[in-house]
Amino acid sequence: MDGLMKGKRGLVMGVANDHSIAWGIAKKLSEHGAELAFTYQGDAFGRRVKPLAEKLGASLVVPCDVED
Repeated sequence: MDGLMKGKRGLVMGVANDHSIAWGIAKKLSEHGAELAFTYQGDAFGRRVKPLAEKLGASLVVPCDVED
């Protein structure tokens, strides 16, 4: 099933750290060829999410606060 997600793009929201369910899903999507972008809420999460996103080759990592 390698390459199942090749050519697909996804936006990953909700990664808090490397123990997050969202992170586990992102890793599997990436392993199968998906191109991913990540969001984070606030600077504290950004400092944790950016290095994780870089591990998967994500070129788009942006803040997203949906509180309002």
